[in-house]
Amino acid sequence: MKKITMLVIVIALIAVSVFANGANETSSSDEEVTITFFNWGSNENTTAAAFDAMIKGFEEKYPNIHVEVETSNYDGVNTTLLNRCASGDTPDVAQISNQWLKAYYDMGAVLPVDEYLSEDVLNDFYEGALSGVEFDGEHYYSAPWIMQPCELYCNMDLLNKAGFDHVPESWDEMMDMAYAITELGQTESGAKIYGRSLNSKLLANAGYGSFPDVWENGGDIVVDGKVVFNSPETVKAYADLQKAVNDGVAPSGLQIVDCRTLFGNGQIGFHVDAPSQASNWTDINMEVAIIDTYSSDHHLAMFANTEHPEECALFIEYLTGPEGMALYNESTFVIPARKSVESIDAYKNLDPIQAQFLKGAATARSLPVGSATFVAAMEDIANGIQRIVINGEDPATVVAEVAAKLEERY
Repeated sequence: MKKITMLVIVIALIAVSVFANGANETSSSDEEVTITFFNWGSNENTTAAAFDAMIKGFEEKYPNIHVEVETSNYDGVNTTLLNRCASGDTPDVAQISNQWLKAYYDMGAVLPVDEYLSEDVLNDFYEGALSGVEFDGEHYYSAPWIMQPCELYCNMDLLNKAGFDHVPESWDEMMDMAYAITELGQTESGAKIYGRSLNSKLLANAGYGSFPDVWENGGDIVVDGKVVFNSPETVKAYADLQKAVNDGVAPSGLQIVDCRTLFGNGQIGFHVDAPSQASNWTDINMEVAIIDTYSSDHHLAMFANTEHPEECALFIEYLTGPEGMALYNESTFVIPARKSVESIDAYKNLDPIQAQFLKGAATARSLPVGSATFVAAMEDIANGIQRIVINGEDPATVVAEVAAKLEERY
């Protein structure tokens, strides 16, 4: 009888354990919970349907968690969140640009996501995508969601005319090819041909747009929170940019939208840009080469005032994982930040351009956003580029002075 009784107890305990584990797969508890999700995707025509589908899918998987959506246009998100952080009236979760995060962190307004996401999920993120949001050397303060690695678009018609049948395999080869393309002179309509583009107008994206030049020459900007910009490698990269402009290989004084127009007109051989631009250049015979590049990403942040961090973590895990990303890609092609997502049907049978950007996501670096004045820091770098390519100043002097300003920012 005792043996039978003990067996019954063991079976009962196993049943309780199985039920509990099954319940955890559904939700962190049976309590009815509402979390607020502040985003701009629900407010845009190209992504609204995808956001609706993802939220519906999440609520079906976790029926006790309701997601209340709050929206803004993209330009208003950061200002709104800064004001709400200051007042303590934050959402539970928000879609953000990783460029904004440090200001929220400095205000004590965001939670470390690694304390709530599982280790398996954290290890699933691309290392480079997470690297920019570790501000205290200990925790990650947002989760990467949508990556936008900026790779090298190559005009194959110009390359072929210059005698090449392949994309460059190194930065030095790219520069050699750019000079050869420039020697083609003009398009059939008489417009000047440039070997490569260059963003040098005083805008933040001109600052981080120069990162591939620095990285491909062996330099860096910020490492472990320390500014390492002033180096022989950075000086060489900037001297090469100066020479390229002086030799007519790259234009000067343009912003990225101007360079996009020139590339679309068939006037530029090489142009670094995001995957979203490919649809604008369907008339260009182009390929994409993977370079040492940056990614300006959409992240998901959890805010410190939330009363439901576990449920927020489930929401973030769902949106960034295979289920959420499959729904996202039903409406528009986006690049994931987690390795496991690459295996879903949405990323099979991609066209060659999309496939290259997906491949590039694994090695792209996060922007060095560890300063609340990140945008101003990037404008400092852009100003330095202007001084080199427009004013003709000494690269070594300019790099040293820009580095001093970056040290103040960081």
